[in-house]
Amino acid sequence: MSWLWSSVNAAGWFTVVLTALYYLIRLVAFIVTALGLHHLAIKRKMLYPWLAWVPVIRHYLLGQMVGHTLRVSAHFHIPYIGYLLPFTSAFMILLSGSLAGNIAFILTIVLVSLCYCSLFRQYREPYALIYGFMAGLPFLEVIGCFFIWHLGSLPLPESHQDGTVFITRRH
Repeated sequence: MSWLWSSVNAAGWFTVVLTALYYLIRLVAFIVTALGLHHLAIKRKMLYPWLAWVPVIRHYLLGQMVGHTLRVSAHFHIPYIGYLLPFTSAFMILLSGSLAGNIAFILTIVLVSLCYCSLFRQYREPYALIYGFMAGLPFLEVIGCFFIWHLGSLPLPESHQDGTVFITRRH
């Protein structure tokens, strides 16, 4: 019977260690993303760059960086994205565990990922879609946060630079 207790005890400690490691990795991703967004906001001379450090409100700053309107394609635009993103994030948190909360979660993840794609497009990043989804999708954000951080070392995009996420090319 003691072997059973030691197995359960070991499994419990393994779970504790994995959980702590998971939250440590998420914390590092949060900090690196906040540093990157904060640096970009300062470089762009935006008001309140410290908003990058506030979990839900950082999405307002992201919306400002993509230009208030998320251009998904040439014909599909989402206006007021800087206001929509914090709203869906807050809705996701307040209604977590319910169907509406799950829908808000999916909507938030999709919109944040598309905003990051648009941000990378502004910098003419050839892998903008890959980097954007890595920065916006849970678990992949651990890698994507370093791409956001790297944007701070690049020169500012031109003011007229197109941030359309899905570009159709005509031949």
